Parts: sequence; C-alpha cells; structure tokens
Amino acid sequence: MSDVASATETSDISQRLRSAAEIDPGRLPRLVQMGEGWAELITRGLSRLAADRPVVRFSEVELDTAPEPPDEGQGGDLIAMLASPRFQGPGFAVVARSTIEALISTFFAAEPSPDKVLTREPTELDRGLVVLAIDTVVACAGEVFAPVAALDLVRGDLVDQSDLAARLEDGSGRFVQFRFEIEVRGLLAPLVVAFPEELFAPHRRFLAESQDAAPVDRDEAWSRGIEASFAQSDLRLEALLAKKKVPLATVAAFRVGATIPLDVDIASLISIECEDRPLFRARVGRSRDSFVISVEERVDPAQEFIDDILSD
Repeated sequence: MSDVASATETSDISQRLRSAAEIDPGRLPRLVQMGEGWAELITRGLSRLAADRPVVRFSEVELDTAPEPPDEGQGGDLIAMLASPRFQGPGFAVVARSTIEALISTFFAAEPSPDKVLTREPTELDRGLVVLAIDTVVACAGEVFAPVAALDLVRGDLVDQSDLAARLEDGSGRFVQFRFEIEVRGLLAPLVVAFPEELFAPHRRFLAESQDAAPVDRDEAWSRGIEASFAQSDLRLEALLAKKKVPLATVAAFRVGATIPLDVDIASLISIECEDRPLFRARVGRSRDSFVISVEERVDPAQEFIDDILSD
C-alpha cells in the first residue's frame, strides 16, 4: 500500500471517529427535558434570593462554538468559567449586558433602564450579582444532570468576553449550549450555559430516549363526584320466594283464583337478587303491616352455578 493511500485511509478513519463522537442535540429529547427542568429549578432558586420573582424559560439546546471576541470599542458579555471532573476543558456561562440589567431588576425589584440593557461598564456590584446568579445555576445543575453523571460543577473566574478565547484550551472545540431567557418586569434577557461536547457524547443512547411522561394527577374532586353519582343510582332488588319448573300445559291452565303449590315452606330461605345477580339468602318475616327479610347467608356464585347445573 502506498504512503498516499495509507495517509488517506488514516485520515478517513480519524474523520469517522470524530463523526462518531459528535452529537446532535436536536435528536436527544432528554437534553431538552433536562433544560426544561433546569429552568424551573433556576427560577425557584433565584426567587428565594431576589426581591422580585423572575421567570427563567428554556429556549433550546444546540451544538455551537464559543462566542467570538467583541468588535473593537464594543462592550462584550461577561463570561463565567465552569469546571467539572467530568470534562477536561472548561465550560462557560454567557451573561449578556441585557441579562445584567435583568439581574439588577431581579435582585432589587427595580424597573429596567429605558434601553433595557446595561450601557455602562459593569461595576463590582454588577459582577457580584452575576456571580450570585451563576452560583444558583451551578447549584441546580447537579440534580438535573444526575441521570448522566455526578457533575460536581464549579464556577470559576468571571472574565470579559474578549478573554474567553485565551481561557479555552481548544478554541475550535464545540459546546453543547443550553439557552435560556430570563423575564422580569417586561425585560427578556438571554442566558447561555455551555458544556464541552465530550460530557454528553458517551451517553447519546440514553439521551436519545424520551423520558416517560409523569402520570397525570387524578382529579380527586372529579372522582368523588363520580362515586357519589354511582352511589345514588337506582338498582333493582328482588326477593324471590321460589323458582319452579312447570310444563307448558300447566301454565296454559292457570286461572284467576287457582292455587299453585311451591316447593318451599314458611321456614325456607328465599333468594335476594340485585340486577338478576343472587347476593344473599334470607328469611321472610313481618313487621306490623309490612313484610321484611332477615339476611341469613351470602350466596357463593360458584356454588350457585354448580347447583343450577345439577338441578338441570
């Protein structure tokens, strides 16, 4: 085999190995479900700390490269570096200028500025609010990603966007980026949390499965209403003195005033049936001007079936 062919084959194998390690978040429904659950936890976490009640919504998860440095003279975003024993290179969270404005409104219950974005350079107070928010995001991540791995996520330094490239060990790497929106007092601001692709690549098969939907809570009031409705339903209760087989000729000879003998006596148990189903055997008695029954025993359906067969 020539050196050219060998090099080509090696390159092809390397390319296929890289392709096998790549993931497509759009085909991994569990990543979406994790993002949605993460947003709910972040909302609750921020609400416990802040004077206002923000709403954090999950937007999408996608595979993308790190943000480019801002243009000359333009203020960039703040970047919180993230580390975990589960991935080699760092992850990061992107906090836009509008997000800083949203955090100020969140923690101080203040109306956003007319521009809806922080136009000045972030102060130490602004950076402190960002750190507090990112620490909340980090604290919620462990529960969300527990089905994949014990993330043990840690926040690192807070740096400017222009310094991000120097912090990344491999600037050409791609990141699984969870995109959120923070809504507070009419302001919508983005928040992006990115992890190296290597964190999720070994778990593609698990992430491709859709998590079972949570069982729908039964409406107890509706159930009680149905039970009450059935409880008021009218059923037909019959007290049968006796059943007797007679020839058709005898039936044809029945006349008003005739006497028909039955195979029971005054002490015999009679059958109590509900909707044609035997339930009990009882004795007949009287209470003043009414007949009453006294239940003596429960009917065994299996034995009743056998008795019917034997009587035939």
